[in-house]
Amino acid sequence: MKVKTALFTAVKIVTILAVLTSLLGVFHSGGRAANLAAPRRTTPVTTITVNSTDDPDTSDSRTCLTHTPCTLRRAVIQARNLAPAQKPALIAFDIPTTDSGYDATLLLWKIEFSGISSAANATLRYLNGSIIIDGSTQPNGRAEGPKIILVGPGTGQEDGLKLGETAAQNTNEIRGLGFQNFTTHIYVNSSSNLIENNWFGLNDEGTGIVLRGGGEDDGSGNTGVSVSAGNTSNLIQNNVFAGIAGVAAALNGDDTTFANNYVGTRADGTVPDPEPDLVCSQWDWLGGSGLSISGDGNIIENNTIAGIRIAVEPPTIQADAIRVGGDNHIIRNNKIGVDAANTEVGVCGRGIYLQSSTAFNQITTNLIVNPGYSAISLNDTPVVSTSDANTLRGNIIKKLTPWGEIEGNNSPEDAIQMTKSLPDAFRNFKPAKVTSINGVTVSGTSGDNSLCPDCIIEIFLDDTDTITETLQSLAVVTAGADGSWTATLPAPLTSGQGLRTTSTTTHNNTISGMSIGTTTGLSVLYTPITKVYLPIVRR
Repeated sequence: MKVKTALFTAVKIVTILAVLTSLLGVFHSGGRAANLAAPRRTTPVTTITVNSTDDPDTSDSRTCLTHTPCTLRRAVIQARNLAPAQKPALIAFDIPTTDSGYDATLLLWKIEFSGISSAANATLRYLNGSIIIDGSTQPNGRAEGPKIILVGPGTGQEDGLKLGETAAQNTNEIRGLGFQNFTTHIYVNSSSNLIENNWFGLNDEGTGIVLRGGGEDDGSGNTGVSVSAGNTSNLIQNNVFAGIAGVAAALNGDDTTFANNYVGTRADGTVPDPEPDLVCSQWDWLGGSGLSISGDGNIIENNTIAGIRIAVEPPTIQADAIRVGGDNHIIRNNKIGVDAANTEVGVCGRGIYLQSSTAFNQITTNLIVNPGYSAISLNDTPVVSTSDANTLRGNIIKKLTPWGEIEGNNSPEDAIQMTKSLPDAFRNFKPAKVTSINGVTVSGTSGDNSLCPDCIIEIFLDDTDTITETLQSLAVVTAGADGSWTATLPAPLTSGQGLRTTSTTTHNNTISGMSIGTTTGLSVLYTPITKVYLPIVRR
């Protein structure tokens, strides 16, 4: 897609680190801090080496000690039987190139499973704690992408791996594997697990999607990684998720870190450039779904989420890039709608969707380009108000076409959507008002009838078309007790440019019934006109 004007080719996210860090510390001092500790790779005590891609039976008792060859199924059962003193156990690979599962063209090995484990209702038995499966241990093979690809049997609702038969079977690690033809590729039923450098749903080359057999409706599976509620401190990083029909990752636990992943893309993080008239149509790239988050204190950062599309037709709407439930999450530095080559491919659904019952979340320094619906959507239940203290800061939003509406929804789509289900006091609270633009000096007050003492004011650059955007974060300042403020821009505005603001509270009940750290929606557009600067409303 073409860049709107040359002015915005160098879109910059302005992050005032000292101010932001101190403010977020104030805003969220009343809630649980997200756990930044992450599990690390462990040194194995026992190593079991898989030497064949065969899967001759679905026995739940045969091991590599009792039968040959040493298959992955048998290695998992052997690792499960080890005493605690013999763990951690590494399942490594050393499969010869003479093996029938070897692809001499792509330099990889495929393990095609014959059926599921009766004891786990999944392809393999549960990993019962301190078990590592590392496909990168396979000698030789290709340098880029998993050397070992696991393929489900394709006879029904088969899942791949399950980490933890009980919540106490922790610290499993899954590395360097490709997953194809599973319903849920990995279930996480325990804590402190590591999932990294895997492909979910991609073909052997990493350039396309492997459909499960039910056509596009089934995608490449229902879920890539599913973390169950109550589990903590899992780390999911440097993976690729593509074509997933349900959600790429369902993060229902607490203190999970989901970082540096590609979602909806090819293995290299790019998305095929579609013809403009086919964007989000049935002929567009089937990137699959995005993420869903619940629980408490999860961190979603530095991910590339692009090309999101699932096979649905109106009135069913497309999947959100990030759907947020729960509290105390940090969602920062994600690229949504921009692939790894910085191509603006968009996503077909919303960018970040905050459901009802969300509070004390930090949504900061994300880049959202060309979402199909709202870039950031704030919602609530009409009966009980539970959405509170969600802080938005430094998010860059760009849209080439009008925001539009979804038939039957109570609110139009927008850069920051404030739905009618939000409390009236919050939805009607006006962000900071610009009263003067003089070169690089901007002055203002609280919004009309919306006194905001000591509030944090963020000033965004926008152009003067009819599409609400936040093309650059220009300044973050603190208002005085009377709500007045002054900011310095990095450069004077030029023709066709204007300013928008948001306000974030630093006191409880500044917005009636809302806690400290609540960010408003976007202001009207302010442009320099005469010595007295009045707002020009752009919707």
